[in-house]
This record gives sequence, C-alpha cells and structure tokens, in this order.
Amino acid sequence: MQQKMKYLGTCGITGLLALLIALSAFKKDELGSWKEKQLMLPELLAGRIVKGDTSNLLILNTGPVEDIKGAVNIGAVEDAKNLTRLKDYLQQVPKDKEIVLYCGCCPLSVCPNLHPAYDMLKGMRFSNYRVLRLTHDLQEDWIDKGYPVQP
Repeated sequence: MQQKMKYLGTCGITGLLALLIALSAFKKDELGSWKEKQLMLPELLAGRIVKGDTSNLLILNTGPVEDIKGAVNIGAVEDAKNLTRLKDYLQQVPKDKEIVLYCGCCPLSVCPNLHPAYDMLKGMRFSNYRVLRLTHDLQEDWIDKGYPVQP
C-alpha cells in the first residue's frame, strides 16, 4: 500500500487517472459494452414479479434458457428465425411498454443474443426497454437466488 501511495505521490494526477481507468476497465469487462442505464438489476425485477407489479411490463427471453416467471420465450435471437419471431411479436406491442430483455446463457459481456434484440427495439422506436443484468448467467444470477421462474 505504501508503494502505491508513493507511486501516486510521484505521478500525481496522471497516476490517479491511470488507477481510475484501470478500475473502470474492470467494471467494463463485467458489463461488456452495456452501460448501467441500459440495465435492470435482477433483484428489482424479482421484487416486481413477487409483488405482482408487472401490469405494464413485458419480459422477453431472447435466449435458450429457462423462463423467468411471466416471460415470453422468443428463443435465441442470434438465430435469424427467432429474430424475425421477435420482430413479428413486437408489432403488436405498444411503443411505450416497459420491456426487459434477458438471455442468461452466458456472461452478459459476451452474450450473442442481447444486442440484436436491443438493437431491434431501438430500431422499432420503443422508448422504455432495458436488459436484465445477469452478469454470469441465469442460473447463478437468478435461479440460485430463488427468484421466480416458470413452473
């Protein structure tokens, strides 16, 4: 610790900036290209489901994993037929509907299914959508925590 402080003392603001950049890179690795404002925490969604606060909420499973309680299973949208299925499904959804996307097949930072679905919502001019922040996968970040899944 003393050596780190000495380093910061001799490098001043440059050293501090380097440390902040390194810390933000660690966070970025966990999230990939996703920004916090694009994400919803699992505990928030689980709480809403448990309370029954989902009347204006659409949960879309855009991956190959189990369904969260109340989710519509679209299938892995890295497959073109499922991406088309998502587009067809969204034609009937109001543009201001709150939408939460999830996949959960793998870590959020490398998931092949979320960006195509997210980009589709953006392209179709939806205004209220986020990605469920499953940093590791659905098993670890949802099921193991006892959050609600389809029976």
